[in-house]
Amino acid sequence: MRIAYIAVKGIPIGGGIEKVTEEIGSRLVQRGHEVIVYSSRDYGTSDGTYKGMEIRTVPSVNTKTLHKLSICYHATRDVLRNGNVDIVHVHAVGPSVFSIFPRLKGIPTVVQTHGLEWKRDKWGLIGKTFFKLSDYSVVYFPNKATAVSKVQKKYYEDRFHREVVYIPNGVAPVEKRPPKWILEKGLEPGRYILFAARLVEEKGAHFLIKAFRNIETTMKLVIAGDAAHMEKYKAELRRLAGNDPRILFPGFVTGEPLQELFSNAYLYCLPSTLEGLPVALLDAMNYGNCCVASDIPENLEAIEDHGYTFRNRDWQDLQRVLEVLLADPGKVEKKKASALAHVRRQYSWERVTDHIEELYRSLVKNRLRKRSFVRQL
Repeated sequence: MRIAYIAVKGIPIGGGIEKVTEEIGSRLVQRGHEVIVYSSRDYGTSDGTYKGMEIRTVPSVNTKTLHKLSICYHATRDVLRNGNVDIVHVHAVGPSVFSIFPRLKGIPTVVQTHGLEWKRDKWGLIGKTFFKLSDYSVVYFPNKATAVSKVQKKYYEDRFHREVVYIPNGVAPVEKRPPKWILEKGLEPGRYILFAARLVEEKGAHFLIKAFRNIETTMKLVIAGDAAHMEKYKAELRRLAGNDPRILFPGFVTGEPLQELFSNAYLYCLPSTLEGLPVALLDAMNYGNCCVASDIPENLEAIEDHGYTFRNRDWQDLQRVLEVLLADPGKVEKKKASALAHVRRQYSWERVTDHIEELYRSLVKNRLRKRSFVRQL
């Protein structure tokens, strides 16, 4: 099959959607499929090949409201102009409105939802209204919609009475990395709390900083991540951190440095107010971390009873949980092996790819049959 992925900010740089595309797309290539990833040029991505996937960059309007929509517009234009793909996979609500156009040209489309976009704190009234209306395009415009969490699947099916396929995110087995890069940053193994996610309001880093600053500890707090168009929020995070020498902002971290951070943390904390199925939380458990997360349904779905939770948006309750865990390493150790076994048992990129591949084949079988007939002629 020839498969196109649309609405990706940057490869390999990006967030959860980019991680999902990389993990699934590279595995599909290994299975003999051709994968085209449409990406913006705003994060240093250039045309070429990455992990066997063809990367095609397109123009975009690099603003908070128009970035993904503009990527999707230009990518859809290219798909319609060339018409040389068997299926189009569109990421996220909003860009889902473009899934109807390839379908009208006979190219099957899939929309994958990664969260209820209208719930994000960053959107005002107009933005929230647009994304609420876009929910209709998720289920009615493409041939099939998928959801990364059971919570999202239930939301769409209860509201629209249309089938949505549950296909979660995954992990692949990893080995812990010994400390090297973190030592250069002044960090000691087992002596820091880790937050690693995009620095956007719904990830809740501000709750964690408030909680941590009220705790008497020699532990450090690492706020790893970055985000475009969020300068005001990032400035607020640094204001909250003040001159506390225990709080570090290493910026966007990837590759081996990120692996070191996951491998050597005392615990991982995700105080998010909105998620799909959090890739970072799964990654943290995959490195055998004790995890603390807000008690939103999506986090509870991922963590089950293999970590600790606190009341959503309640930094004082987060402070209470952290103080308990900092005072009792035994409680932290208790969850590490449990979290690792749970995430590797329940979530696998190989199984995710199996399900995606099976879905694609069910939608493109007529196109593949027609192409085979033409080749025989």
